[in-house]
Parts: sequence; structure tokens; C-alpha cells
Amino acid sequence: MFDYLKFEDYQSKTSLMEYVNRRMIIENIQREGNIESLVVSKGFEDCVAVISDGAATVVVKSDGLLENEITQIREIVYTEAGILPQDLRIIEKADK
Repeated sequence: MFDYLKFEDYQSKTSLMEYVNRRMIIENIQREGNIESLVVSKGFEDCVAVISDGAATVVVKSDGLLENEITQIREIVYTEAGILPQDLRIIEKADK
């Protein structure tokens, strides 16, 4: 996940923590993009994924999700980000 870090490489504990936080943000952005692409590849017209504090929210354009579609989204999120179903919120955005 992270490059090998040595405290001596950083001027302070604060700069080390800033580096770690930036890396976590970058990795979450990459995971969000992967989730969005994979969900769209399953036939959804649009998808937005947000990962924060060990949980995820996925918004999909749908007029009603089928159980197998919910399962697909859960599997994608778990595979890409390691987030369990109880920490996943799926929001349906109806077409107007």
C-alpha cells in the first residue's frame, strides 16, 4: 500500500502524517474511479462512488434496483475497496 517509509526521511512526525494522509486520499480516489467504471460496465448509465472513513456510498441511475444488481454493486465495492456490505450505502437516482 505505502512505499517503505522511514521516519528519518521526514522532517517531522507531522510531515510524515501529511504524506500518509495524501496517499490514503489518492488511493481512495483511485478506488472510487475503479468502482464507478466497473458499475457502469455492468450496464448502469451513470455511477458516483465516494469512500470515506471505511465506508462507501454509491449513487446509481436507476428506476429500481433488482436484487442481483445490488449484489453486483456490493461485490464490486468489496473487491475494489474491501468495504463490507454493512458499510455500503447504495442510493438510487431516478431518471426524471
